[in-house]
Amino acid sequence: MSATETSVASMQNARNLSGAQATHYGFIRTLIWLYFILLIFEGAFRKWILPGQSDILLLIRDPIVIWIYYLAYVHNIFPSGNKYLRQLYGWTILASILSLVVNQTHPAVLAYGIHTNLLHFPLIFVIGRVLRWKDVIWFGYAILFLTLPMTFFCQAQFQGDRYDYWNVGAGGTGTQLETSGGKVRASGTFSFVSGIVFFYCFAVAFIIYGFLRLKTFWVPVLVISFGLTLTAMAIAGSRAVVAESLQVVACFGFLAYFRPKEFGKITFFVFGLSAVTIFLWTQVEVFLQGVEHLRQRFDEAANVEGNPVEAYFNRYWEIITAPYYYNQFTPLFGNQGLGSATRGAHGIARLFGFSLWGGGAEISWSRPILENGIIVGLPFILWRIWVTVDLLKICIKSIHRGNYLAIFLFGAAGPVLLFGQLGQPTNLGFAAFGGGLCLAAARAKTFN
Repeated sequence: MSATETSVASMQNARNLSGAQATHYGFIRTLIWLYFILLIFEGAFRKWILPGQSDILLLIRDPIVIWIYYLAYVHNIFPSGNKYLRQLYGWTILASILSLVVNQTHPAVLAYGIHTNLLHFPLIFVIGRVLRWKDVIWFGYAILFLTLPMTFFCQAQFQGDRYDYWNVGAGGTGTQLETSGGKVRASGTFSFVSGIVFFYCFAVAFIIYGFLRLKTFWVPVLVISFGLTLTAMAIAGSRAVVAESLQVVACFGFLAYFRPKEFGKITFFVFGLSAVTIFLWTQVEVFLQGVEHLRQRFDEAANVEGNPVEAYFNRYWEIITAPYYYNQFTPLFGNQGLGSATRGAHGIARLFGFSLWGGGAEISWSRPILENGIIVGLPFILWRIWVTVDLLKICIKSIHRGNYLAIFLFGAAGPVLLFGQLGQPTNLGFAAFGGGLCLAAARAKTFN
């Protein structure tokens, strides 16, 4: 067996669940739904409902994750022997010991670092094991239906000023980031704009698949959700919403390469229907206003970063080269240890009456280097690459079996799993939940 086949087999856990197992795993699936709901609405609680408990709500999904792991262990499906997790456990132990001994990291900060770099990742493999094809589709329906209230909140945030109630920051104070024309970057029910970036990426993935397999979702739901997603892209005030969604669309390239005949049959229909929907949606005034502000945003950014294509590749190049750049002025074993370069850890430090160096890593691949140095930090980056590449291999294998959903879900989950700022709880949640959903779709034996 080749190395690729071995890695694929390791991630797939390749046998179907029996009827008895499906029943036993029902409560685990319920908890996964609860994890999803909290992921979507956690920001609403932090901004509007319980702003005074904003810091505690950062960790609201952790007890759910631990409960899922306990039940998975009881049913003998926790991925204890998973090769990816074994490596991650070893790295976390090493980073933690060095953080305590060398960097003198505060235990609370270290605990937050373990939360961001370890706690949620086994969920990918548990979700990939217990979710059936119909569960994946039901999550798709949920995301499609949620585009309605999510876009409503984005519209209210777009039409309000920066001090409007809907544009308050987490904790009930401050405002969201400002964009062109005095508008703010919409955040929907999330704490920050990154939440809607990932949310609408998954919506795009399910919309595309729904158009490819028209019997999967009710067509009116697809069309309405597609229009709402386009509206959100226009009014969000963020180029990332557009760029990340286009990455999902770009996964058509895998179909063109591996299934060219079928790709040729479906492309005209999908893009034809999309053109009609876009034409109809341009009659909506708020969409047109959003497009104008988005155009201003692109023009303003072009004056600083170059055209959109240059800006897109420069942003990823900045991430990729961050380990080399930050290593030049970072001690061999980092600054203040695991977790210290996250904004969450800075909040913990204030709570315990001390301060941390800097203000949190702004570039995802710089964080492990700043925290633990190049020798210890780089292996965690390589681990993220390893997991993401092997997940892609599984999705490509599913294309050969006629299963196209997984590759589009990878277009949504892969970038955050590989490049996302894991210190931000919403990003971490989409990396874990999205990766698991992608794996579950890829390993499904029945997909109609």
